[in-house]
Amino acid sequence: MPDKGPGFEEYLAGGFLGNAPILFFTYAVKCLLPEEAPSLALEVTSVFMVAFGGIISGYLVVRRIDHDHLRIGLKTGLSSFLVNFTFSSIIFEGTTILYGLCILLIFCFASVMGACLRRIIAGRSRALQISTGNGR
Repeated sequence: MPDKGPGFEEYLAGGFLGNAPILFFTYAVKCLLPEEAPSLALEVTSVFMVAFGGIISGYLVVRRIDHDHLRIGLKTGLSSFLVNFTFSSIIFEGTTILYGLCILLIFCFASVMGACLRRIIAGRSRALQISTGNGR
């Protein structure tokens, strides 16, 4: 029986996992610097945290199935965006379309990068198993 691909639960879990780093970072900054206005360094770091979350979620969702990397990475990025945009719309009343587009692009590119990273790592491990004689 062939693998169907990730289901709704895997994409939803990937969406929440993709948002975990930025949520933890935001919470830590609010606790450590409660009255400080966001600086450029904090904003740049938050963009990297969004990308990091996208890479991790794309990698882990593709790892469950390990085929069709680009499509699964893109869907994982979209689910991360939907979760983020839902939270942002609830927490911040003035969420703009530009913010949404930036987050969408970052999550999609980062999740596809994570999916491709999984493909590279899986290919290298298979090549290593074959070269050592442990392959099938």
